[in-house]
Amino acid sequence: MNKLAWLLTVTALSLLLSLLWFEPKTCQNDPLLSCFNQRAIDPNQDWSHYSFVALGHIRTGPKQQGPNRNLKRNFGRIFADEPAFVIALGDLYYSISEKSIANIKQWTSQNIPIPVFNAVGNHDTQTYSGHDSALYASAFGNPSFDFILGSELYIFLENGKTPILSQEQEIHLENLLSQAASNTEIRNIFIISHQLFWSYYNPAQEPVFRYRHPVNPPSGYRYFLHTLKPLLESLPEGKKVFLMAGDIGGGSKFLQTFFHREGRLTYIATGMGNPSRDSFVTVTISNGEVSLKGTNFSSGAISSLDSFGLEYWRTFYQENPDFAAAVDRSDNNK
Repeated sequence: MNKLAWLLTVTALSLLLSLLWFEPKTCQNDPLLSCFNQRAIDPNQDWSHYSFVALGHIRTGPKQQGPNRNLKRNFGRIFADEPAFVIALGDLYYSISEKSIANIKQWTSQNIPIPVFNAVGNHDTQTYSGHDSALYASAFGNPSFDFILGSELYIFLENGKTPILSQEQEIHLENLLSQAASNTEIRNIFIISHQLFWSYYNPAQEPVFRYRHPVNPPSGYRYFLHTLKPLLESLPEGKKVFLMAGDIGGGSKFLQTFFHREGRLTYIATGMGNPSRDSFVTVTISNGEVSLKGTNFSSGAISSLDSFGLEYWRTFYQENPDFAAAVDRSDNNK
C-alpha cells in the first residue's frame, strides 16, 4: 500500500470512528436546548442585556390538558419585554403520561417561540400510583442542570418529587457555588426550584412557610438555614443570589406571589391558581444589574415585587381569617 492510499484509509477510519463515537446534541443532553419546543439558547451571543420570564404552577386539574385557562388567554403578555427565554417553575400538568407530555410540547411549540426550561414540580413526575421520574427525564432531559449566560449562573434543582434536595444535589450545588466564587465574570446566581425549600422552618419567612401551598417537608430539614444560606452569604462581594420557586398559588385561599430581599439574597416565588392575582415575573439583566417586575396575567397591570413581601402576606391572612385557618401550618413550624 502506497503512502497516499494509507493516508486515505486512515482518514476514512478516523471519520468512521468519530461518527460511531459522536453523541449528537439532543435536548436530553444539552441544557441549552429546550425539550419543550426544541428552541435553543446561543451562549456565544451578546448577553450583556437581556430578559427572561418566570412563571409557575400553570397546571390545570386532572380532567383537563395543557396550561390553565388564564395563561392560555393571556400568554401574549409574557413577550412584552422580548424575553430571551421562559423559565417554568414546575407543575406544568396534573400528572405525567404520554398524553400530557405530547400536549405540553405541542402547546409550547405552537405558542412560545423562545426556549422554555422547567424546574420540575411534583405534578410533573406524578402518576396515579406514585412518580415516574424516568419518563420525565426521557421526555425532557435531566431535571437537574445548569448553565452560564454572560454574568449569570443558572442552577435548576430537582425537589418536585420530594420537598427536599438529595445529597447528590446538595454536593453538586455546593461545588457550583465554589466555582462561582472564584469566577470573577459571574455576578448573579439564580437558584431555581419548584419547592420553596428556602422557607422551611425559616423564622424570617414565617408567613410564606406557614401559609404556602406545598408538600410538608420533614420536620428536621434545615439544609438551607444551616448549610446553604451561610455558604451563599460567604460569596465574594459583588455577587448576588436570586432564589426562585413556583409551588405557591393553587386556589383563592393561597397567595400567588412572594418577594423578600435579605442582604444579597433575593427570594421570589410565583404561581397560579386565582385569576385575579395570577401573575408572572420579568427579570431584566443589563451589564450585570438585575431588575424585577410583576405583571398580572388578567389585567396586564405591572407591579413592583416589593408589594408582595412579608407584610402583604401577613395582612392578607389577618383580613381573611377563614383562609388562614384552612391553610395554617403553624403546627409544622417546629
